[in-house]
Amino acid sequence: METIRGTVQRLIFANESNSYCVFLLYDYNEERITCTGKCEAPKEGDELELTGRFVEHPKYGTQFDVRTLEKCKPDTIGGAKQYLMNLGVKGFGEKSAEKVIAYFEDEIIDILKSDDPKELLEVPGLRKSIKEDLYHTLIGEGALQELNRFLEAGGLSAKWSREIYNIYGGAAIDVLRDNPYTLLHIPGGPSFTMADTLASSLGIEPDDPNRIEAGLRDCLTGIGDNGHSCLPVDVLIQKTFDLLHGCADEIAAAVEEQLEYGQLAATEHDGILYVYTPELYMAETESVALTQLLMNEPVLTALDTEAFLDGFEERYSIRLGDEQREAIDMALTNKVTVITGGPGTGKTTIVKAIVEAFQQTNLQRILLCAPTGRAAKRLTEATGFEATTIHRMLMPVEGSDAYDFSKNEDDPLEADVVIVDEASMLNIQLYYALVAAVPATAHLVIVGDVDQLPPIGAGFVLRDMLNAETIPYTRLAHIYRQEKGNAIVENAHRINEGQMPVLSGDGDFTFIEVHTLRDMMSAIINAYNSLRDDVEDELDIQILSPMRRNAYGSLKISQAVQQAVNPQSPKKAEVVINGITYRVGDKVIQVLNNYEYEIFNGEIGSIYAISKTHMGIRFTDKDVSLPLDEAESIMPAYAITVHKSQGSEYSVVIIPFIPPYGIMLQRSLLYTAVTRARRRVILIGTKSAVQRAVDTVRGDERYTLFKERLQGMIE
Repeated sequence: METIRGTVQRLIFANESNSYCVFLLYDYNEERITCTGKCEAPKEGDELELTGRFVEHPKYGTQFDVRTLEKCKPDTIGGAKQYLMNLGVKGFGEKSAEKVIAYFEDEIIDILKSDDPKELLEVPGLRKSIKEDLYHTLIGEGALQELNRFLEAGGLSAKWSREIYNIYGGAAIDVLRDNPYTLLHIPGGPSFTMADTLASSLGIEPDDPNRIEAGLRDCLTGIGDNGHSCLPVDVLIQKTFDLLHGCADEIAAAVEEQLEYGQLAATEHDGILYVYTPELYMAETESVALTQLLMNEPVLTALDTEAFLDGFEERYSIRLGDEQREAIDMALTNKVTVITGGPGTGKTTIVKAIVEAFQQTNLQRILLCAPTGRAAKRLTEATGFEATTIHRMLMPVEGSDAYDFSKNEDDPLEADVVIVDEASMLNIQLYYALVAAVPATAHLVIVGDVDQLPPIGAGFVLRDMLNAETIPYTRLAHIYRQEKGNAIVENAHRINEGQMPVLSGDGDFTFIEVHTLRDMMSAIINAYNSLRDDVEDELDIQILSPMRRNAYGSLKISQAVQQAVNPQSPKKAEVVINGITYRVGDKVIQVLNNYEYEIFNGEIGSIYAISKTHMGIRFTDKDVSLPLDEAESIMPAYAITVHKSQGSEYSVVIIPFIPPYGIMLQRSLLYTAVTRARRRVILIGTKSAVQRAVDTVRGDERYTLFKERLQGMIE
């Protein structure tokens, strides 16, 4: 390890999401050194002392790999001025710094180095609020440096120091020394393993109660990400035991204690105790109670269903099948109804008929919704009735969690009928939020394809509703959209039934055989380029990858396609965010809910403008001028994952499918990808990969008691 000192000449790159930065340091030997590391990005003019080592980068040459970074207090008047300006105090600029320097002259150097620079509160000509902010910021800078050293001594990066300090202030070190696992409360902060490293350096014993509690919480917090609403107590104890490398008795005692004090919840079923977080327990139990309450309300519609259906057929010159007529009648005569079926089975026709039927009754306030913007737009186009996303309909509470909405039991939706499409995407928390907002007098119609990928998040509401067999439902099996030449629908059903799709080199379901990553990328680019003139909107072409990461993931595919179809040009504005280059004309996807701008996870748009401060993005239903510091929540979208495509439909989809995708080669994933296409599928890969997917039915066991609660098996 070496130590170098110098002044930051230029900040080259900074990634706020992982605190990685690159900057140019002008050291005291008048040499310019490129420095890289995971630390809070310094500002130009900062004087730093760095520890680390020199390394040789194959592309960029000699660099200094920073392990620790400490800001140096200035030794010169010029340095003092720059130091004060770099503190970032609001309203304190160059003129303010000059007033401070003029007042103290040489004494400012000693004042800045003192532990309590209270003399700064005396400077004339500055607002009291600015002087107080300056004083408290300097106190904080000293505490921050001490916190940096504390974390680094404990084997942790100092990149979280400022956020920790913002939460705990000057007591941060005492808080962490007392319980280092409070690090797990930092949003996006250190992992349990990192907190454990700090704890070990502080001599905390493996069976310390704080460690047991943190390990237990860590194992339960992530269960929703794996699809579970709860875990059998033995599974929970084993997972925590594996994380902690022991302490089984202490873990069991901690579970018992937290259940007693309401920090965890539990339900016993068939001799097994299932443990929940309080949030997931409420979502599961309350959503069942609300569903049953809705089902028990009287049906108030009055309509001659047969006469209506005959008139509907005559108006649209169609013939409804028995299943379709049954589904429509069921929705009109029951308060809660579930309709499921694959592509081409007439779900959209049924929804259109249900809407028109209710319009002829005394229940005319009808809301149509879907989990994604594209699904809502498609529903609007197909039925002729306005649809919206579930999030927009429920009105998210700004600054709150993902499932906190303004519309709820206390302020329900103004609706007589709520119809939800693409319901395979409903997890238990979103369904709870939805059903809580449905008035007791309303009808709820749930429509979706249960054979698609399960939802992201806890539970599988649509599947459990059907399996419970307590809610009236219709399974649509007859395919109406199977006219000659519709190979997409035919192959989707073949895949779902465990048969190989018919693979040909032309038509609306095209297979292009490739055996290498290079050939796959080339085939994708050629296919994408050839399709651009065949669609009105390039957003209607979508590459769907089984996974996001690795050399064959959606991010690398997006970057390769961007280079081919939207290369760098002096006439085209571009910006680099988190190391990824974006240009005007690029396709992007929003990956986090942004309530301020009302753009939500999964929405795709195209960049139409880039300035020094903003990025203009045209989404499905609106244009958004997004500040660049908010643009970290977008990603390239020439290619997206199949999971991200759920609820959406495109004119053409291109699906790369080669053996390296490994465990992602599953029947439900291939089926979901194929059913996203409206007009054409181009499958690029190997027949062996397709065969593996068709043969692989992932059990996707999800621990949930939603079905059993619907069946009344659990009180």
